[in-house]
Amino acid sequence: MLANKKRKICVFSGKRGGFGAYVPLMKLIENDPKLQLQILLGDMHVAKKFGNTIKEVRRLFPKANIKVIEMGTGRGDSPVIRTENLGVCLQKSAKILQALKPDIVMIHADRGEHLIIALAALNLGIPVTHSQGGDISGNIDDIQRHAITKLSHIHFLETKEAAGRLKKMGEESWRVHNVGSLYIDRIARKMYTPFPRVRKKYGLKKNEDYFIIIFHPDTFESRQTNYEHARNLFKAIKLSCRRSFVIYPCSDPGYEGVLKAIKEIEKDEQFLVYKNIDNLDFLSLMSCARILLGNSSSALVEAPYFKLPAINIGRRQQGRDREANVVDARPAAKNIKNKIDFVLTNKSFRSQLRRGGYRLGDGRAAEKIIKILKTVSLDEKLLRKKITY
Repeated sequence: MLANKKRKICVFSGKRGGFGAYVPLMKLIENDPKLQLQILLGDMHVAKKFGNTIKEVRRLFPKANIKVIEMGTGRGDSPVIRTENLGVCLQKSAKILQALKPDIVMIHADRGEHLIIALAALNLGIPVTHSQGGDISGNIDDIQRHAITKLSHIHFLETKEAAGRLKKMGEESWRVHNVGSLYIDRIARKMYTPFPRVRKKYGLKKNEDYFIIIFHPDTFESRQTNYEHARNLFKAIKLSCRRSFVIYPCSDPGYEGVLKAIKEIEKDEQFLVYKNIDNLDFLSLMSCARILLGNSSSALVEAPYFKLPAINIGRRQQGRDREANVVDARPAAKNIKNKIDFVLTNKSFRSQLRRGGYRLGDGRAAEKIIKILKTVSLDEKLLRKKITY
C-alpha cells in the first residue's frame, strides 16, 4: 500500500442492532486521516416493512459513501423467499464490492446476509473481518455464525471464551483478537439520547414503569408456532398492566407470525408498537426500563450493563453465554407472567443485578479494532488461511 493512500474500510450492516454497535467504530474510521469509510447496507435497512432504517444511517453519516443492496426483504417470510433474497444479495454485493474496491470488508455476528457478504468478499480476494464470532446461540444463527468464521480472515472477539472456541475450530492464533464488544462502547460513553428527552418524545409519564418487548421468530418453528408464542407473550404482558414498547421482529423466516400477533394488540393503549426505534433512543429506553422481554440478543449483551432484568423466552438464544440478569421462560403465558412477578419482587435476584456488566469488556473495543485495521498487513499471508490442528 502506498504511503499516502487511504485504507478503504467497507462496513456492512443488514439490521438495526448491528449497525448501532458499529457507530463508534465507524466514527473513528470516518475521522481518521489514514482511513476511508465505506458503508454497505442490505436486508432490513432498505425494507419499508421494517422501518426503512437507512434513514437513520444517512442521518448519522451524511458525508459517507453509502451503497445499498435491494434484496427483496419484506415480500414474504417463507424459507424459500429468504433463500431467494440471499441469492440476490450475493449477486448484487459482488458488483458493488468490485466497484468500491475496499481494502477490508467488516461484517458482524450471525445473520445470513452477513454470511453472503463474507462469501462475496472472499471470492473477490478482499480480506474479511468478523466481530462477535465464537459466541453460542440457538436458532439457525449459531450455524451461520461459525460458517462466517471460516470465511473470515481477522476475528474481533467479545470474550476470552469465544476466542478459545475459535482456536479450537482451527483458526490461527494471530488472527484472533479479544477486544470486547462494540455494543458496550456506546453504553460506556453514554452515546444515547438523554432520558428526559426520550420520555417526552414517546409520551411516558414521569416515573412511569414500562417494559420493552422484542420477539424474533425462531427459524426452527413454523409461522403458526411463532404466532402462538408471541401471542402468549402479549397475554402475559397484558396481565402485568405495564405500558410496553413492542418493536418489530427481524426478517428471519416466520416473522409474519410474530407480526400477526402484534397486529392484534397494536390498538391497545397499553402497547406502544414501533417498526423501529432510533438506536440512540432505544439505549436510553433500556437505561430506565423495568424488564426487557422476548428473545433478542440485547437481553444478553447490552442489558447487563444497564442492570436491566431480562426474560428470555423460548429457544432462540439457547446455550448462549449470559449474566445473572437473564431469566429463562417457556413460551406460555402463565409461565411468562410468573417470571415477570419473580423479576419484579425477588430480592435476591434484584440484588445480584448490581454485579452485572463485566463480561463483554470495558467499552474500548472500537479503539482496539481501529489499531488493527490500520496496521494489519494486507498480503498473501492474510488471504491464505491455514487450519491449525
